[in-house]
Amino acid sequence: MRWAIAMAALVAATPASAQRIAIDRSVYLERWVGGAMQVEPATQLLRGDRVVTILSWDAPEDGSYTVVSPVPAGLAVQSASHANVEISLDGGRSWQRLADPEHIPQATTHLRWRLEGSAGRLSYRAIVR
Repeated sequence: MRWAIAMAALVAATPASAQRIAIDRSVYLERWVGGAMQVEPATQLLRGDRVVTILSWDAPEDGSYTVVSPVPAGLAVQSASHANVEISLDGGRSWQRLADPEHIPQATTHLRWRLEGSAGRLSYRAIVR
């Protein structure tokens, strides 16, 4: 049951703007099979699983937006694909920009990034604790 709650939280991302922004969330498991990395949709999470979350958005073209995505308590984020991602280690009260989005502290509670333009995508990798 705990992992079902983590899955529900994993797909939650909140745009910090009053305008409509469509955000699509996909969660995948990464597994080594026969010496090759395979990615498959996540239906159940187990301790030690490697997870990839992809957030895609479509927003009005003429705006600038901020999106905040809480990291479920059962996940330890490892890296993000967006160079300008910011992290919070204290539940979203304070933020810091990372020098290297390939190395995110395990204590990260939230991710935040700014959307410029109409569409884009951010992905991040995590391990289920």
